[in-house]
This record gives sequence, structure tokens and C-alpha cells, in this order.
Amino acid sequence: MIGQRLYRLFAVATALVLVYLGIGLAEEGAWRLYLGACGVACLLAFWPGRRTLWQMALGIALLGLFLIALFPWAVGEGLRALLGSAVPATGAVALLALFALLWPGPPEAQEPSLGTNVRRLGALLLTAFVLLSAQLLRLQVVAAEAVRTRVAYLPSGEVIADPRPVLEERRIQRGRIFDRNGVLLAATEVTSNGWARRRYLRTDLGHIVGFYNPLYGSAGLEATYDDALAGRTAGDPWEALLEGLLHRPHRGNDLHLTLDVALQQTAEDALGRRAGAVVLLDVRSGAILAMASYPRFDPQPLLFDPEADDWAREQRRVAAYWQQLSISTTAPLLNRATQGLYPPGSTFKTLTAAAALEYGLVTPETVVPCPDEFVVTGHRIVNFMDGLGALMVRQDLVEDYVYSCNTAYAQVGLLVGAERYSEMALRFGLSFADAPPPEPFLQELPSAPSTIAHTRSFLDRETALADTAYGQGELQVTPLQAALLVATVANDGLMMRPYLVERVEDPAGRVLYQARPTPLAVPIGVRTARMLQRMMVAVVDHGTGRWWKPIEGVRVGGKTGSAEAGTGATHAWFLAFAPADGPRYAVTVVVEHGGAGSEAAAPIAREVLNAALQR
Repeated sequence: MIGQRLYRLFAVATALVLVYLGIGLAEEGAWRLYLGACGVACLLAFWPGRRTLWQMALGIALLGLFLIALFPWAVGEGLRALLGSAVPATGAVALLALFALLWPGPPEAQEPSLGTNVRRLGALLLTAFVLLSAQLLRLQVVAAEAVRTRVAYLPSGEVIADPRPVLEERRIQRGRIFDRNGVLLAATEVTSNGWARRRYLRTDLGHIVGFYNPLYGSAGLEATYDDALAGRTAGDPWEALLEGLLHRPHRGNDLHLTLDVALQQTAEDALGRRAGAVVLLDVRSGAILAMASYPRFDPQPLLFDPEADDWAREQRRVAAYWQQLSISTTAPLLNRATQGLYPPGSTFKTLTAAAALEYGLVTPETVVPCPDEFVVTGHRIVNFMDGLGALMVRQDLVEDYVYSCNTAYAQVGLLVGAERYSEMALRFGLSFADAPPPEPFLQELPSAPSTIAHTRSFLDRETALADTAYGQGELQVTPLQAALLVATVANDGLMMRPYLVERVEDPAGRVLYQARPTPLAVPIGVRTARMLQRMMVAVVDHGTGRWWKPIEGVRVGGKTGSAEAGTGATHAWFLAFAPADGPRYAVTVVVEHGGAGSEAAAPIAREVLNAALQR
């Protein structure tokens, strides 16, 4: 009699807890009620076997607890996958359903044989375990991402999706972003209502740091390292479990960049409000120390403010700003350093000289005449000024490079030939536009592939090969690609992979990722690279770069370029490395429609290199 009353007491208590749980399962702290309900149900499963061996009863109770804990999870996820949205109290309904299955009825209704009940209960639990395992495997492994991101489209065109992923993202405290010296660039602050709000301390780094918006997507490093910043990459699994159980704010991992904000500021100030780009590389490692692009954009207005009184109005504000950036004729969203494509002009004579020297077709002393005009199958090639050849003494390969003689380097290109010229361009990472693009050198930001021509057959025409050899033709090169060219020459022919992220750390300071300098290729030998270095130093000492204002105590190698760009003034280029003895830094500057490279681009390069040498 006493056992029957206790049995009913357990049943009533469990039912009351489950009903309450069904109402508050979605609230914070509901997990405590959930665990309490599991405990009561465990006791209820234990009670029918109280007269059997206690080990068997305990085993049945624990197995029941395990299934009670998993059953609402599997059923709830299944309903969400089926309906596309959360269903209130599905966890409680599932618990009640399992309780009904496990309850063998009041004592007076039980069969005389306790062993029969135990066997039936065991068969039921085993069957449920197999079904639940299969369902969990499908939902949590096979179709996990599909379940999370599934959307439904109504006939009206309205899109319905589970709002919880977006809401969950808004509560994640994304990791911080620092420059190489520990200067904070981006952080997350928690609002009074518990939402996470991203904050950018340097609004001029939109092209590099990017932005993060759960509704409109991400860009820059915020997109490339989204998993790391959101804490979805490998970390402490126990910490992640505790965060979930105790509803602690989820913190992401921190990024430490190779960028030096002081050098970045110097590059931006030197470029000013002129459209163009500046790239500064560490020659030996490939680390990007500065990468300026103008026009640029402020990423802060692209962020949703969770404390806004009217969320709909806030979303419209963000959308309007994005639309303004997207339709602007100045293309502020374009990172000109990695995505801007320009004809390189005379800076590409560096690759032409590299090909001729590497293949042993010429020496620095080989005489290549520099006439005012050179005609190739009816196509007329001229120099940037009349009488250029008269200024020279030897008219050899070095002097032609120092004074940037187009007609001489057109002849050198024809001497190299289309096949060998294409091979050298491919070694330096260029490709043909109609071929599959090579793997991007920079894997952390979107980068446009630099191309030597639209098709390989283009260079089979002598006129096209001659134009390409002095930097025109169909050449399209990014400033980053040009920076890699000069950095490879400065690094004795070894091309290093450029990179922006130095390391990733978890909230406890443990290093999850550490960048290592990675060689990409060896396009030219040391001997060729050293000859090119001397040629570039001569350009600055007494050639087209002689207007360069010297840096006290430092010799510099460089190459000017003025690339024809349809109508308007030419694009101004300057490539440089320093110091000449033991190069450490390489810089590339392009100013759109800036005119002569020696006048518009060289002074910018000088300021950036001077700042780098003083760090």
C-alpha cells in the first residue's frame, strides 16, 4: 500500500515538473528544471525494480536517464528540421511521451512476473536507443548545417528561416584584432541588454579588417577568419561545454596581424586622397606591414546596433549605407592593393630583363640600341621622350633599364621569344586570362589574378610581345603582384608567400595558429637577382629615379613606371627596396592617372621606406 502511494507521488511530481518545464524550457536557467525532471524520472524508472538486485535496477535507471536526456533533443531538432522553425515546449512533450512509454502502470496493474517487465523495458530502451542514435547521427552530423540554415519560401515571396542562428551570432563576443605591436584594431562590447556589438577602433582599415554583420554578411579578415573570431575553431572543449550549460557569453579567438598601424598611417597619409594603392612587404618573410588603398570606406556604419529602438529602421539604415557604397563611381569597396588591375608600364621591364638574363641571352653589358622609334611589322614603338638614346653612353642592357628605353626593351622581348617570356611570367605568378587562375598568393583577402595576356596566342604576335616587354600590351597587374616581383628580386630570387595574420590566440592566450614564412617559388637564380638589384640601384642613383630625395645613409633600388591607361594621364608606378645592402623592405606604389612615376609615386615610396627603416 505504501509502495503504491509512493509510486503515485513520483508520477504526480514528475508530471508537474514536466508541465512547468514545457512552459519555461526556452528561458535561461531552464536547464536546472530539465535536470531535475530527469532525476525524478530516473527515480520513477528505478522504483519498479526496487525488489530486484540493486545493480540491475540502477542500470535500468541510468539507461532511462540517458534516453530521457537525449529524447527531447532529438525530437526537438527533428521538428525544427521538418517545420523550419522552433516549436514551443517540444522538449517537454517529448519527455512526457517517454515517461508514458517507460511507466509500467500502477503496482496493482503489474503482471506477477517482474522478469517479464524488465525484459520488455529492456527491449523498449534498446529500440529507442537505436532509433535515437540514428536520428541524432542524421541531424547532428549528416544534415547539421542544412538544418541550421534551412529556409522556406512562401508563395508571397517572403522568406522564413530559423531566427535563432542570427540571434546566437549576435550574442557571441567575437575575438579582438591587434596589429603586430599589440595595438587594438577591433573589439566586441556587450550592450546593456546582453547583445554583442562590434567596434572598429581604426575606421580606415575596412579593406583589411573588413566588417561583420550577421544579416548582410562579412568581408575582409572578419570573413576569412570568421570561425576563429567566433570561437568555432579548436579550443578548450570543456570550456565550450561549460559555456553552453551555464549560459556564459561565448568568446571568440583573437587575431594578431603583421600590419604595423604606424607604417599603415604613413602610407595612407602619403597617398592622401589620390586613387591608388601602397603595399609594403618584409622581403625575408613575406609579412605585409602596410597595405593602403584609396578610396576606402568606414566599416562601422555597416554594423547593426542591437540597442536601436527600432530594429527595422536600423536594418534599413545599414542597407542604405551598403547601397551607397555599392553604387559609388569611385568604388570604395574595391581593395586596389589586391583587386585593382593596372598595366604596369616600365616597371615590367624588370621581368623582361630577368627573363633575358636568366636564360643567358644577354649580359648586363650587352648592347641593345635605343632608337627614338622601333617598328615591328608596321607597329610603331616610341620612347617617353625624343632623343633619349643621345643621353646614354653605352646603350647596353643596364643603361636601357636605367633610362627606361621602350624601344630597346621591345627588342629584348623579341629576343626572349613568346615561349620563354610566358614561362618567366608564369614563374612570377602571372597567368593567362583564359586559363584556370592559379592559387592566390594572399589567401587571407580576396585577390584578383594578374594576367600577362587574355590568351597565350596573343604573345605569338611580334607586335604584342614587343609591347608587353616594355609594360603595355594586355598586361593587368595588381600592386600586390608588383610588390612580390620587387621583393623576389631583393630576396635573391626567392619568392615568399605574403600574409597578414601572424597568429591566432584563444581567450586564455594559448596560440592556436602561428604563421611561418613560406617560400612560394624561385623564379630566378641568385646571380640574376643580384644583377637586377644593381640595375635598380642605378635607376635611383642616376636614372629615371634620380629625382628621388635620398634617405640619409641608405641606398635604395627602384624602378619607375608610367603606364598608358586609355584616355587621361598615365598611371604612376614606383617599385623600390631598401637598403641596397641586405634588403629588408619592398614597396610598391601606384597612383591612378598620376602622370610620371618619378614625380607622383616615388615620393610616396620614399616616405614609407623611410618610416620602415626607422622602426
